[in-house]
Amino acid sequence: MASLTPRRNKAGHVTSYQVKWRDGGPASGDWQTERFDDEESVQVFEGAVEEAGHAGLSAG
Repeated sequence: MASLTPRRNKAGHVTSYQVKWRDGGPASGDWQTERFDDEESVQVFEGAVEEAGHAGLSAG
């Protein structure tokens, strides 16, 4: 499963989002990350993750 983490600046404002998942899905796979500037892009990426057979994103 992939996790979604809002990235915040020092003032506490969300400035980007990081998606983190394990390559190939298993717990032993290497960590992969992708950064997005807006929630819409994250939703598109989440659709691709689900199509690839992963369970989807969870808020981190």
